Amino acid sequence: HGVVAIDTKTNSVLGWVPVPNCTGPSCPSGVQVAPDIRKLVVTDRATHVYIYDLNLPGALPAPVTVPTAIDELDYDPIHRRVYCGNTTAPYFLTGIDLEGSHAGEVVASIPLPGAPEQARFSPVDGMIYLTIPSVGVLKFDPNAGPAGTGALVTTWPISNCSGNGNWIDPVTNTMLVGCNNVAGEAVVSLNDGSVLAQYPGVNRDDVLGFNPAIHRWYTGSGANTNNGGNCPATNAGNVYPVVGVFAAGTASAPAPSQGGTACSGRSASTLAVDPIHGNVYVPMQQYPLDPKSASTGQAGFLVFHDSTPYPATPAHTQAVLGSNGTADFVLQGRSMSATATLQGLSDSLTELVVTTTVGNEVVPCFETMGLGYCVGTLAGDPLIGGMTLLGNGGMVVAKGPIAAAQ
Repeated sequence: HGVVAIDTKTNSVLGWVPVPNCTGPSCPSGVQVAPDIRKLVVTDRATHVYIYDLNLPGALPAPVTVPTAIDELDYDPIHRRVYCGNTTAPYFLTGIDLEGSHAGEVVASIPLPGAPEQARFSPVDGMIYLTIPSVGVLKFDPNAGPAGTGALVTTWPISNCSGNGNWIDPVTNTMLVGCNNVAGEAVVSLNDGSVLAQYPGVNRDDVLGFNPAIHRWYTGSGANTNNGGNCPATNAGNVYPVVGVFAAGTASAPAPSQGGTACSGRSASTLAVDPIHGNVYVPMQQYPLDPKSASTGQAGFLVFHDSTPYPATPAHTQAVLGSNGTADFVLQGRSMSATATLQGLSDSLTELVVTTTVGNEVVPCFETMGLGYCVGTLAGDPLIGGMTLLGNGGMVVAKGPIAAAQ
């Protein structure tokens, strides 16, 4: 009943972060790090979200009271806010500010038409996307609604898909949705909501992850029913736990391809991806599988490695942000330096959100008299074809694709 911290250089457990009053079978439930402000946010599957300051090891977390059965969540770096859903009626997408004048407060309670699964911030347009198994994919504008803190703007149904986990590829602007039924994964275009493809070869998925460096999705398919003749079954019937692998398409041909599967462990329905080392971490109840007993073997983490070569990144890339200016990314030794001199801004919070080979990274900025100056170092490389968002005053005021400098 805590959050485990893993050193991904050595594949060793560093320790545990205790969660207050965490005794239920699904506690903790959602776990999210806001890397730019060094906050850890944890949901307890009851009525609290806990916010930890990672600059203060050992300090007690700040509790936030939320609707009951609070579950999965994602971080919106433009607003420095987390959005999370709850799985007991009435259902809401709840927004909590992590910094600013309303830090630690619920600032948005957006009604939902069903029990939500994963919320996901999009680095392509700054919107929040959410899967609801009985509805499909929902799109939210964080600045819409009467309070200006978010509202539902679009709903896209997915036929024959009980949508659970999801992740967005920023280059193709597509979302892989893990369908928790035998239909398999669905690939949805976030340009218009159309379903580009569906893959029944791996099914009954829960949580999935994405490695932007090599454009691959990985699914936690602990209840998969399609054996394919390769993986052992659990004693729960025709259940063959696997990790599914899917390669994203290209901007001109966005439909992905299924890259195969790896045999997994009992109850292995969630995972996390380390895009720096190319590893996938899968917590599971039992490995190797024993069809006669659920208590043999070893509980812990399976660590898979994807040996796909990482593509080379140009030494100098740019993102043109309309009339506001240009963001430059220059390779300096083993570091990627990010700089920008911008104009036409209000004197309020300004930042660049850059899609890189490790995820959504934030370059800090300061502004005065309408001008903004951004300087920082990226942990990854700018993702060619990905997007750079310019946030100012809690809104996306400009965006531009990342390309090799001319």
